[in-house]
Amino acid sequence: MRSASDPERAADTRLGRAIRAARHDRGMTLAQVAAQAGLSQPFLSQLELGRTRPSMRSLFRIATALGTTQQALLGRAAGRPRGEAVRAGDAALVEVEPGGARLLLHDPDGADVTEFVGAPQEFGEFFRHERQELLYVAGGTVELELREDGTSRFSTLHPRDSIAYPGRVDHRFRQVGPQPCIVLLVHSGASGA
Repeated sequence: MRSASDPERAADTRLGRAIRAARHDRGMTLAQVAAQAGLSQPFLSQLELGRTRPSMRSLFRIATALGTTQQALLGRAAGRPRGEAVRAGDAALVEVEPGGARLLLHDPDGADVTEFVGAPQEFGEFFRHERQELLYVAGGTVELELREDGTSRFSTLHPRDSIAYPGRVDHRFRQVGPQPCIVLLVHSGASGA
């Protein structure tokens, strides 16, 4: 296990506080959120204390249990005032093997933009939500799977390619080839948070 840098530890602490605050806002216990998210209570406790970092899948489950979105939690954790630059070296807030994800923009009334650097070579679980999604490939190659009514459609995207789809369609992507991918996901429409 790699040791976290000071900026990474600070990011983990901010995210943990944001999750705890959202849980308190909803009047939920750790046990309730853990049960609804399908995660262990000790993991959620360590996450709220900033001692561990969630995967994008875990953060998605937690956000769903809290009636919000991953981007809203990440935005609350970032606490970045509008007009402040997001620097290339800013710590990622979410683990994505073999890289990370970080929120570049959170506008509760508009769009959210999340940057992924690196992605698994194998498909993970599908994501599904109510917002429109745009996937833009800034570097590397990715394969996107969209599944609707039991039928899957695959698209291979290269640098500067993009594709938009409704979030309510099951979707997931993976990195193709050895070059790490850089992907921007833009979520738009009502966030529910």
